Amino acid sequence: MAAEKSKSATGFCEQPLEMRTHNYVYGVDALDGNDAWSLFEAAGQGDVDRAKKLLDNDPRLVNAQYWYQFPLHRAVEAGRTEMVCLLLDRGADPGQSRYTYNSWDKLLRSAQANGQQEIATLLSSAMRHRFNFDDGFNCLKDAIISRDSASIERVIRESPGLTKASDALGNNAIHWCVITRQINWISRFVELGTPIDGLRADGQSPVLLAVSGATDYWYRETRHREHSSMRNTSVLAGFLLALGADYSISVAAAIGDSERVEQLIKIDRTLAQNRDSARITPLTRAARSGYLHIVKLLIDNGADPNLPEECAPEGRALYEACCGNHLSVARLLLERGANPNAGVDSCECCLTIAEVCHGDQAKPLQELLLQYEAYVPPYRMNREQLKAALLNQAPVVRHDEFLRCAMQNCDVELLDLLLSSDRTVISQLEVGDELTFLNDRDLIARVLSRGFDGTRRDWQGKTLIEKCREGGHETLLQCLTGNSRQDTA
Repeated sequence: MAAEKSKSATGFCEQPLEMRTHNYVYGVDALDGNDAWSLFEAAGQGDVDRAKKLLDNDPRLVNAQYWYQFPLHRAVEAGRTEMVCLLLDRGADPGQSRYTYNSWDKLLRSAQANGQQEIATLLSSAMRHRFNFDDGFNCLKDAIISRDSASIERVIRESPGLTKASDALGNNAIHWCVITRQINWISRFVELGTPIDGLRADGQSPVLLAVSGATDYWYRETRHREHSSMRNTSVLAGFLLALGADYSISVAAAIGDSERVEQLIKIDRTLAQNRDSARITPLTRAARSGYLHIVKLLIDNGADPNLPEECAPEGRALYEACCGNHLSVARLLLERGANPNAGVDSCECCLTIAEVCHGDQAKPLQELLLQYEAYVPPYRMNREQLKAALLNQAPVVRHDEFLRCAMQNCDVELLDLLLSSDRTVISQLEVGDELTFLNDRDLIARVLSRGFDGTRRDWQGKTLIEKCREGGHETLLQCLTGNSRQDTA
């Protein structure tokens, strides 16, 4: 298939290799990757008619994701006001960006910094509509984080409307009480009208946050053992439920309430098979806690351990069981077809996370995974292991990080094996960042001799030459500008 290119605000962009498939999964939906890329193109070009046709055919494309970005990001970057309006109307939700890495907050700041006032207004309006965003909420947030009761009361007194508002990531006052683990303030905010089941940008309600350990990607103070906050966060979940928080199947599965799980499944059997508002399945929540009886109940009622979930396109239940070293749960999941090589974005895989969390105590679990054909991932392999994998064409060679890891560990023999193993390696190197790991002129020359073109643009419109200038890769830059057909300033 010929590479597709589009013209955007940053130049010609090339369709990522990973998206050249009819079964593309980066978020939680399997999409046509070619249609998804077409929407990225249309968004950057401001082609509203093309975007409408694509979205009419598959509305889910509006939240097609690649490297934490959506078509909405491309439209905002290019200043396409009409396109931004269309995408928001069709449900564009940057809150689904993995780890909220490129969520509403960054988009809004980007539009404001670029003087795109109309786009900034559109974004702010959408944020107010979806989670009652108020740019003055940080006063209340800071007071809660300070753990200063007098400051919190002062803000409530001076700006009572903030008790029903949220920050740019959708956290309301109760979310922040959970994140900072201040149980004494939760009931106060409930009395003041703060939505107890309010969903923040990533779909987490306060009680879902609580059963997930009350941790937040962007706030890490309470992760430190020496911090004065509550250690056992299960009491937060119980307190929220007592105040009327939604006792969903996800919450019941997370805390081990099989009677509640059974009750809800009798009402609606599909609940066992579906993701919750945070795009996590009840199966994963039960597996994380090691509740074998609930895991079995959910699987017997149709739960799929390989259903794509947040940050885990190949399923998350087995991974969470491995995090907890829950051997019996892992065995049941594997018996029911769970992928032994599944992982979570930037967080290891089933085989390695068990050792990271539990050391030698995880060896029985690792042995079980190996019996089900789990393999050591490339980022845990040394140079000789990478060579052996290439020689044997082991399954790990198809891992999406294999090329990067091989380039990080390259010598002449490994590079030659890599270049001869797959005819697409050169084209992958041309539009990726993997070649920047090389600073040996002989190895670089070996790649360039295969017809490498340093002027090809990646999905963001940047050439490797430009990325070398930005990253300070001087040796590679000198080799590229001396051998490439065209030097781009």
